[in-house]
Amino acid sequence: MRLARGPLTIGEPAPDIDVRLSGAEPYRPDAIADGGTAFGLVVRAASVRGLSKRFAGGPRQDDVCLRVHDASRMVIAAVADGVSGAPRSALGAALAVRHATAAVARQLDGGAGELDWRDVFDQAAWALVEEHRRFAGKPEAGVEETCESLATTLVVAAVRAPDDGTAGARVQLAAVGDSPALVLSGGAFSTVLGTPGDGLLGAGVEALPRFVRGVCEAECTLEPRTILLMCTDGLALPLAGGAGEVGRTLARELATPPDIIDFARLLDFSRSTYDDDRSLVAIWP
Repeated sequence: MRLARGPLTIGEPAPDIDVRLSGAEPYRPDAIADGGTAFGLVVRAASVRGLSKRFAGGPRQDDVCLRVHDASRMVIAAVADGVSGAPRSALGAALAVRHATAAVARQLDGGAGELDWRDVFDQAAWALVEEHRRFAGKPEAGVEETCESLATTLVVAAVRAPDDGTAGARVQLAAVGDSPALVLSGGAFSTVLGTPGDGLLGAGVEALPRFVRGVCEAECTLEPRTILLMCTDGLALPLAGGAGEVGRTLARELATPPDIIDFARLLDFSRSTYDDDRSLVAIWP
């Protein structure tokens, strides 16, 4: 049996290109895929390099991170989109998701019921500042200089599975920037957090570590047959609220959890004019 070749095409396909390896340091794989189950929740996560980066040999500037907290029956997930104008934002995204999920876990270790999101994003932002100080050899470097190098959006969710397996799962979310969180139910998408933006670096861009005081928070309940989606604007922009071909395709393909590799392949769909990195975390109760 021959394996299927090429990405899923939605509408007019993107052009075929020769994919160049990225020479970024530290190493950044072209794509990552992860997933599994915990406490009755099904989780899938993937991050893929966009066509523009593949053509130019640039690094994937998105990242995702998953974490399980056994004592609280909670899954923690984070998605980040490194700002295109910041030269080391790929590393910024990687640091942000890892430090944010670890900060949530530490609060849960201490018995927190309501998360202190400001503290979570403070810790993620501080990790970026410390990395820039180390890399640049400037112990006094501050937030603004760090933002020019490592700026990234960040959205984090903590999903608590119900103890009895019948009630909906409680979701606490927070975000800085335009990486949104949505709920998919009955084929319709509703935005919980975030609005896609232009991804350019400037005074108005909401990104870590600059906008740590601008954390937006939300909460929702994940009922049976609903799906929590956290993504970067590389997916949110072609999704366009879910009313078009991309929305119909995702609603159909995510009705039941795909295989981990199929999930990544679905995210890597081909559609003309959309060539940015894409990252997606999906959680089914």
